[in-house]
Order: sequence, then structure tokens, then C-alpha cells
Amino acid sequence: MPKPFLVLMLWLSIELTGCQTAVLVKVDDADLMQPKSPTNMQITLLSKAKDVRTQAVDQVGRHTISLLMIPGPTVTTEREHLDEAIANSVKSALKKSGYSVSEVDKIDQSKSPVLVVQIDDLRNYLFSWIYPLGIVWGKMELSLHLMSPDGKELWKANAEGHGGFMASLLYMSGFETRVQSDLRANLDQIIEMVTSEEFKNALKKA
Repeated sequence: MPKPFLVLMLWLSIELTGCQTAVLVKVDDADLMQPKSPTNMQITLLSKAKDVRTQAVDQVGRHTISLLMIPGPTVTTEREHLDEAIANSVKSALKKSGYSVSEVDKIDQSKSPVLVVQIDDLRNYLFSWIYPLGIVWGKMELSLHLMSPDGKELWKANAEGHGGFMASLLYMSGFETRVQSDLRANLDQIIEMVTSEEFKNALKKA
């Protein structure tokens, strides 16, 4: 068997057996920013985020193989589905902002406006051609949509999002740190959004 082929097979074996394939999509409440002007209002949240990406439903990342970035194993959420994990994280941000939060599974189940979280972008890629080091690149962008019970959009705003590069040692870390860093940044932005006078006024008028 040719030596280059043996080297390739050994490298693929390390890559596929040592790679991280599930991460926890969650941020501790204590790590979120303290709002400047916490509110004392009630709000209804859709229990699952709306995922408008082209990626697979629970996919948050993907390993790549070789300089050609051949797609490798996918990285998915751990414990919860992605739409549930994102909605639960936003629920924590709302509570941190001073809201009393109730949830519905469908918009038309509510008699009051419903806040919908939308996953506009969430992707991470591990560039793994410098073993034992790797570089994880990723980004996350969320948006909020205040909907009437009959499905009309009353207010919307996009978070600025967050992304960047991060080192990953032996492929056993990096994805979770990358995802949680981006999630924390988006949640802090959401706290600023939902405590703004613009949003509170839109909620009162709805």
C-alpha cells in the first residue's frame, strides 16, 4: 500500500474518531449583561425559534477535511433541538431584562402579541489541516419579530450578530466555545433591544 495513502488513512482515522459532534447551546444567566433599565412587563414567547437557514435543522457546525474543505462530520446540538435551545436562551435574556415570560407553541394560541426568535445565520467550520491544532470559524445572527395572534408582523429588529476565529486543540474543543461566545453576544444585544423604549412602546401599543 503506498505510503501517502497510509498517511491519509491515519489522518482520517484521527479526524473522524477524535472529532466533536455535539455541543451544548446554552449560556449561564450570570454571564449575560445586566440591563441598564430593566422593565416590569409581561411578554409571550414562541416556544421554538424559527430556523430560516439552509443547513440541517440541528446543525451548528461542520468539520472539514483537507485544504479543499471537503465536508466531514456535522456538529449538532446536545440535549435540546436547536430551535428549542435558542428560544430557551432568549427566554432567559427576557427574564434578565425584567419580563414575566409565558410561552405558546403556536402564535394563534395567544390572545396577545407573540415574540418570535428567528435564526438567520448559525454556522461553524473547523479547518483541521494543521493537526493537532485546528481553527474554528463561526458566526450567529438572530432576529426578533413581534407578531399579532393573526400572524401580522408588528415590530422586528435584527441583532448585530457575532462571529470570529478560535483555536481548537485536538479537535475536542472549539465548537462549543465558539457557539456559546456567539450566543452570548447575540443575547446581550437582544437584552438591549427588548429594554429599549422603541420595543416597549411597540409592545404596549400592540
